Amino acid sequence: MGKITGRMNNENEVSFKNIMFNGLLKKNPILVSGMVIAPVVMICNSLANALTLAAAFSVITFFTLLVSYFVPKNIVYTIRIIMYTFIGALVYVPSAIMLNYFIPEGIEAMGVFFPLLIANGMIVFRSETIFFQESKGHMLFDIIFCILGYDAAVILYGFIREILGSGTIFGKIIGMPMVFSGFENPFGGFILLGIMAALLRVILLTIKRMGQK
Repeated sequence: MGKITGRMNNENEVSFKNIMFNGLLKKNPILVSGMVIAPVVMICNSLANALTLAAAFSVITFFTLLVSYFVPKNIVYTIRIIMYTFIGALVYVPSAIMLNYFIPEGIEAMGVFFPLLIANGMIVFRSETIFFQESKGHMLFDIIFCILGYDAAVILYGFIREILGSGTIFGKIIGMPMVFSGFENPFGGFILLGIMAALLRVILLTIKRMGQK
């Protein structure tokens, strides 16, 4: 009995490690899966804006998925998708009030991209294909690390983009010898996102090769 329990604990530990690795790196929602990239490219030209997007995405996505878990799975697929969006709209109202209280300027800068988060890809697609097929514990853990993976990528992206595009951090000049203002516009932001995705792919391939040795 003890051996069986120990084996189950080891399997759960490996499973949770895989969830962490997948959420943060291997299946990163933005750098690998390309989810919710429009607000990143359009508004995250500074670290402050990136932090605002990360906060808004985290709050809306987490609570929408948490409530959506209880939607009956015997309902027609199309109706379920509509219900997820409806739940997201309900979550949006208190989220907007809270975030507008703490970071009003940041939320205002997001414009239309803030309410559009209620229909982001992680809610609409991953809920059906991954999250709701897991046990409650694994689902919660998976959601948390997928959100953290998205947030980490967005914050790093905003940090790099602000340094390269304007030579500042939080609007304060840091004495960069050269800046590339093109990174401040959406086209430059898209290029930077592509570079980061390519670098992550190189890192993942390196990790895979090291594991095969």
